[in-house]
Amino acid sequence: MKNEKRKIINERKSGKHIYRIGRFMCFCGFLFSWAFHPLSVSAENDGFSGKRAFELLQRQCSFGPRVPGSPASAACANFIEHELKEIGLTVKRQNFRVYSQLMKSDVTGTNIIGLYSGDSPSTDLVALSAHWDSRPVADRDADAQLRFQPIIGANDGASGVAVLIEIARVISKRRYPGRIIFLFFDLEDAGLPGSLEQWCLGSTYFAEHSLHDYPITMGVNFDMIGDRNLRIQPEQMMMKHAPELTRDFWRSAQKSAPRYFIDEPLPYVIHDDHEPFLRRGIPYIDLIDFDYPEWHTQEDTPDACSPWSLEIVGKAAIDFVFHRMEKFKK
Repeated sequence: MKNEKRKIINERKSGKHIYRIGRFMCFCGFLFSWAFHPLSVSAENDGFSGKRAFELLQRQCSFGPRVPGSPASAACANFIEHELKEIGLTVKRQNFRVYSQLMKSDVTGTNIIGLYSGDSPSTDLVALSAHWDSRPVADRDADAQLRFQPIIGANDGASGVAVLIEIARVISKRRYPGRIIFLFFDLEDAGLPGSLEQWCLGSTYFAEHSLHDYPITMGVNFDMIGDRNLRIQPEQMMMKHAPELTRDFWRSAQKSAPRYFIDEPLPYVIHDDHEPFLRRGIPYIDLIDFDYPEWHTQEDTPDACSPWSLEIVGKAAIDFVFHRMEKFKK
């Protein structure tokens, strides 16, 4: 869940609605073209590509809203699993059953787990995570008639997944020597509006049932990191419970992207998929740009996102992981 104390988005003027219709028409054309054409991804280099990551974002959105239990969700799960296996990761699914108060039904969630092991598998286990579901309702949309429809979730969902898959490709190409677990959590975004209930269900389930199988020593979560005006600040919970990891990551990120990773902390807590791990004493940070007017609206579509933002975050994460390994070996 993101901070429910945020101000509700103001009503748009009539001209804004005309603009949204145009965006919707363009997006429909995009859905058609992406649903029936393969990815134009080249794997010739071993650097993080924002263009490649953006194509991964677009492909997820082409399936439609990835609401748990929907055909779009099933198609996207197959897509994520296929991409990870193509890279060479060991992949498994973790299913769990919950009653969703928001959807008013029993729902099966699916966490997707991709395990990478380098030449030194005895090293500690680093977790990189994102949620891959999209919100079942657009409860913050300015148009009341659209608030009960599911959202595409280009930034809130697809951006984190896209960055994770591209990081996995680069990690494999560059032969990272350690172990990394890539976690794609379901049912992060089906919480009750204005409440702390029923958010982050996939990460909570994993943390409650799987840490004995996967003894994670630290983690980084990616959420809403694709918007065009990128600005990432540490939030209060991770500063309190993972101060060293927060400090180390920001120091590393600011070497390459000081304009986008800001030292000044957010004045509030963000409840996200890092929280279940922090509760169990595992250092885990959350990379999120919460200043995003399209959040939980029908306007959270690919044209609100930027390949450049994905690349900034992806490169910063890769630099940190490799730099940390060098320190670990010493």
